[in-house]
Amino acid sequence: MLEEEHNPETQTSADLKNAKFVFHLWNMKTFGDFDGLALFVRIAQAGGLAAAERATGISKATLSRRLSALEEALNVRLVRRTKKGIVLTEHGQQLFDRSRDAFMLAEEAVAEVQDERVALAGTVKLSLPPDMATEVLAPALIRFKTRYPDVVIDMTLADRRVSLIEEGYDLVVRMGSLADSGLMSKKIASLPRTLVASPSFLTRHTDIHEPGDLAEVPAVAIRRDLVEWDLRNSEGGTAKAHPRIGFAANRQTILIDAVLAGLGVANLPNFMIEAELATGRLVRVLPDWEPSPVEVTALWQKDRITGKLIKAIVAEFESALAD
Repeated sequence: MLEEEHNPETQTSADLKNAKFVFHLWNMKTFGDFDGLALFVRIAQAGGLAAAERATGISKATLSRRLSALEEALNVRLVRRTKKGIVLTEHGQQLFDRSRDAFMLAEEAVAEVQDERVALAGTVKLSLPPDMATEVLAPALIRFKTRYPDVVIDMTLADRRVSLIEEGYDLVVRMGSLADSGLMSKKIASLPRTLVASPSFLTRHTDIHEPGDLAEVPAVAIRRDLVEWDLRNSEGGTAKAHPRIGFAANRQTILIDAVLAGLGVANLPNFMIEAELATGRLVRVLPDWEPSPVEVTALWQKDRITGKLIKAIVAEFESALAD
């Protein structure tokens, strides 16, 4: 029998594979606190223990204890605790940068293989604009909850711009322009608006013929300062109107009541005034000019393991707003 020929390259390759396998086993034996590592990623993302508690539902005491245990296991300081939260050390930043994407990929993999009944379960904390929630989004959530009873809905109505991470929200819906952020976002609607007033108001103000005339008559809006209405006509012309706000309120429903009472012109979403326009209680102002639509955007954290559930709710909102 011929002796097997010795191939140095094959032997070297095999040795490297064996070495990597042995190192992998050694590494698994020397470090096994991957739950602690996952919590460290959550704490770093939130920027503090209190914010991480709101985001994860795990108490600050438990998070602090697991963080200390992780530091002890690695024999390095990962964070410096301050009055405002935590600051990552150089080692902490390095660990966070290298492990964050890995955990995101793992969570995405879990979400992809989960049974839909399992994936569409759990608690979702939402912040929604009050008027839109009352008219459209809350009914959509009720229908969603009826179909998926294992989902727990925790809804807050707020006009202010809440912080998803610091306040522990899973999903936020905002109206209007958005600043750049590291959040996932999706435009779920572009809602047309109309300039309207009451018939009695237009009887008293017969001199509204072009956008510039709006600066000379009373108007109502959600705020008094920095109000500018972008208008476009059917021929593609554009104009900016700077209305004189005499009544402001941060609820569209109140603005509708104010317009019906003859307090001024308003720029309102069509879906909220269809009935008033149909009955003639409100009348279009400058019918040849159309205000720019209001953009509605959903925002959520891209590393949430509840991603499939959140996307399902966003799709529900999108469908409801389209209807």
